[in-house]
Amino acid sequence: MVIIKDNQISEYQRRMDIMKTKNSDIAVKIFLVVVGVILTGLIIAWSTGVFKDKKNDLSRSTEKINNAIGSLAEFDLLVYEGESIRGDTIIDLINEVYEKDLGISITVKTNKNSQKGKTYSGEKYKEPASKNDEDYINPNGIFKGEVIKDENGMVIEIVFDQKYRYK
Repeated sequence: MVIIKDNQISEYQRRMDIMKTKNSDIAVKIFLVVVGVILTGLIIAWSTGVFKDKKNDLSRSTEKINNAIGSLAEFDLLVYEGESIRGDTIIDLINEVYEKDLGISITVKTNKNSQKGKTYSGEKYKEPASKNDEDYINPNGIFKGEVIKDENGMVIEIVFDQKYRYK
């Protein structure tokens, strides 16, 4: 039989108490780490959802703005439908369409090229060397406009046909 003295028991209990304290400290630390990881995951999931929603909202808003701008640009072009326009206005329009890259073409049928006309698509108007050139647009000439749209209702071309000429 082993005889344990009182001081040995107290030393043994002291060591057991230290082990219990260390084990409980480790358990608390593990618990806090697990809670921290869970909270971090929840915050990441929430912020990802918020950003996706905001991205969708931004996409919808951008689409609405683009449609509004497209409608305004198209409205400006619809003014030429059936209207009598001077040649100098057509020259300005050709250059504006080129500078703003609107993606439409403008066909001008003068008295000299009334069958086929000259189509300006992505180019500026360059005044021909001679007024007798078939592509010369008389700044004082009167042209009647016709707006041509695609199957989606977007303006793709404006055709101007010369009707009169001022002298």
